[in-house]
Amino acid sequence: MTRPPNLSSANECHQQYHTSEDSPDSIPNEYFAVKWFSEWEGYSCVARQTIEKHTLVHIEEPFLKGSEISDALDLHKNGQHKSEMDDKEYLKAKCGKTEEEVGNLWQLHDQYTNQYKDNTQDKRLFGIIMSNSFENHENDYQKRLYLITSRFNHSCTPNCGYDFDNWTIRIYTLRKIEAGEAMCISYSDDVIYFFPREKRRLYLLGSLNFDCACSACYGANDPSEISKSDGNRARLKQIAIELKHRVDASFYSAEFCLQVNETVKRMSVTQTETIKDDVGAPTPSERHAQLVERARLRKLSKSIPVGQHDIDLIVEYIGLLEKEKVDFDLMPVYKLAYEVSLKVGTSDPPTQYWADKYLELISCAKGATNNQTITSVENMSQGNLTHVASPVHDSET
Repeated sequence: MTRPPNLSSANECHQQYHTSEDSPDSIPNEYFAVKWFSEWEGYSCVARQTIEKHTLVHIEEPFLKGSEISDALDLHKNGQHKSEMDDKEYLKAKCGKTEEEVGNLWQLHDQYTNQYKDNTQDKRLFGIIMSNSFENHENDYQKRLYLITSRFNHSCTPNCGYDFDNWTIRIYTLRKIEAGEAMCISYSDDVIYFFPREKRRLYLLGSLNFDCACSACYGANDPSEISKSDGNRARLKQIAIELKHRVDASFYSAEFCLQVNETVKRMSVTQTETIKDDVGAPTPSERHAQLVERARLRKLSKSIPVGQHDIDLIVEYIGLLEKEKVDFDLMPVYKLAYEVSLKVGTSDPPTQYWADKYLELISCAKGATNNQTITSVENMSQGNLTHVASPVHDSET
């Protein structure tokens, strides 16, 4: 829910994507239509009916992927592609796209038209890719772009999640969605989890070049509610760090958080408002005392054997994710809970509870025939422990 108006329409999923001025919402999907939602948001995916939680609503193959995208970005960056004409010729000659298919792609939003040297405000393939593409570790973080999926706008409290089965994207609901409600995904995971509203907005502006206008960023005007939400996300970060050191959880990345802070600092220079997190910042001596206390508590934490305490932390973590409506990547959380519970032997909730939660979600997110799903079903049915959880001793802060 972030993009300025993009005057486009869609009527068929996957590669058969066509437009029609008199029928902008006629994609043949029983769950959602692409409609003009507002002057600020432009076109958005809107629920046609009430949709229950964990319903698979969309599957799509990429329109462009891998080297098709990386080559296009390189040609733009090194100056070989100087115009829209160059971009479109590349799509036809190198990617085998028809005139109609190129036209369909060009109806997607380009968030970067204000940054091109020619100042024409024309769309470029570079900007369309950077505004709409995805990447995933299963294919070495190679980018891919989807025509219909690009119509799902961003929210810091998304109601839809997505995952990949090889190159195929699968979008599913995170909670019950009512008819007429906009269906949104998150464009950035870690920053949505762990940072307060103003830092999220500046990071998204600095890294993705858009000013977030979702309900979590601009819809809530009650200062007490905003403060409570920011506090919940700070607590999520604390738990993620503790679980990283205790059971090698991968929810938190210090490197990414440093990247966010650097982006926020750079962007705050150009903004007129003060970042609240910087108000009343600790002095160097106070900061040193905080680091000493943090180290003491971490050492104490590592001395405690893995057990119910870790399950309780995971339960609290999940509860906060659900409360803040950022529960769009629960698979690794459920898997960790299963592994810790299996290692402990007895836990509350029991091991089978976590196995059921994980298998239900991965079957929806990745599909029953996905290799990861099949392997997970086999391992969990046999009670196999794929990751031995134990307190981790390192220098991560």
